[in-house]
Amino acid sequence: MDGIHDLGGMHGFGAVVTPGGDAPYHERWEPRVFALQVLIGVEGLGAGPGGRATRERMDPASYLEASYYERWLWSSERRLLRKGTIAPGEVEAMMERLAAGEPAPAPQSDPDQAARAVAWLREVVPLQPVEQARFAPGQRVRVRRMRPAGHTRCPRYARGAVGVVEHVRGADSLPDHTGPGDAPVEPVYGVAFRSDELWGRGEEPAWTVMLDLWESYLEEIT
Repeated sequence: MDGIHDLGGMHGFGAVVTPGGDAPYHERWEPRVFALQVLIGVEGLGAGPGGRATRERMDPASYLEASYYERWLWSSERRLLRKGTIAPGEVEAMMERLAAGEPAPAPQSDPDQAARAVAWLREVVPLQPVEQARFAPGQRVRVRRMRPAGHTRCPRYARGAVGVVEHVRGADSLPDHTGPGDAPVEPVYGVAFRSDELWGRGEEPAWTVMLDLWESYLEEIT
């Protein structure tokens, strides 16, 4: 989905690299939001689409006002609502009770659940083998110009740009799939782009940008 979340290459939104930006958390509540997101997936507590696809539907002004983990919390709540794990208004009612002085619920300990979450985080799921690849390393390709109505992993700033295939990574399910049935499995390519091909020439020397792109995002150059 093309929306406010896809800020790559856009001007006017401040520096990409900021002091402290490499720290995983900046507030004590943020690790709890991360844990909540993990448990929703591990325990099947939320309905699809996933967190990223849900966050893309945020109101643009709210998206820009929110911090990274505030956006995660927003998407987690909506996934829980869609599944029926929580009821409409339940979160707001709890917030009102806490604001009125009601003690917060006592922390709960579930070692088995924690172990499942840790195992899920440590699991490595390799890409599937590629049976037939349309493109080969060294081949020049162009990213298709497209305007998908739903979720996509093809960034806007790369559409129409020409790059060179450097790797055939493997095969994976197409994240853009919204129809019935399982998503089609496609080859995924590591494609190298010159920075000036993506954003034009700048004062600094050009550098290389590597993107992993599904096969249907790419087209041959004739």
